[in-house]
Amino acid sequence: MPKDVTATIVTYMGYDKAATAIKTLLEFTKGVSLRILVVDNASGDNTSKRLAETFDEIEVIESEKNGGFGYGHNMVLPLLDSEYHLIVNPDITIDEDVITELADFLDNNPKVGIVTPKILNLDGTDQNLPKRQPVVASLIGRRILKKALKNQVEYYQMKDKDLNQPQEIEFATGCFFMIRTQLFKQLQGFDTRFFLYYEDIDLSRRVGYDMKVVYYPYTHIYHAWERSSAHSLRYFIILVQGMFRYFGKWGWKFKYKINKE
Repeated sequence: MPKDVTATIVTYMGYDKAATAIKTLLEFTKGVSLRILVVDNASGDNTSKRLAETFDEIEVIESEKNGGFGYGHNMVLPLLDSEYHLIVNPDITIDEDVITELADFLDNNPKVGIVTPKILNLDGTDQNLPKRQPVVASLIGRRILKKALKNQVEYYQMKDKDLNQPQEIEFATGCFFMIRTQLFKQLQGFDTRFFLYYEDIDLSRRVGYDMKVVYYPYTHIYHAWERSSAHSLRYFIILVQGMFRYFGKWGWKFKYKINKE
């Protein structure tokens, strides 16, 4: 009997991208029973209505407000009865049965709480998203002082590890990962104090207390990554607010202690 998997996509406008994501999820998922829930964060542009009319197979939930990424995903918590749950961005597409492969991986690795696949750009290049938990130096070094903080950034990006094979990581990107449903519910989902950024880092950290977070590069998805915080002052401010909330919650660590062996 196929394993039950649920998936949540949170939308805010952007019907076209969400529709493409849903289409590929339905087309290529063969080995599990997939239930897709779409939460619309008060788009106000008929995104939810259009998606419901386009896809009979999905369930659409309309939020009364735009409470952010984690808030939208948490709305489905009372509805989940699956074994595994997917967090899916509306800007992803798949071209193989990645969902079944990740579910099989969790079946065979009971100590793993979250698994995330290789994340590719639309041209097939690697987005290199597996990371350690951030410190201040790694975040500053990605935008300024790049030469001075090069070692800190590369350690954050796990350049010292062979990412061509499965690796335990500390930070699974929120654009696409699979989590054990019972664990997701036990942790009460995302911390909704984070509006858009850092909620995935925070959840990865909480999962990591008791279970492993693993990068599994033998399957992949495509992510139309816009890097909004690099091009928009509004999103950059939200990013900085998230950073302060994250370090305010977990403590301010400024540098890694890098072991050079």
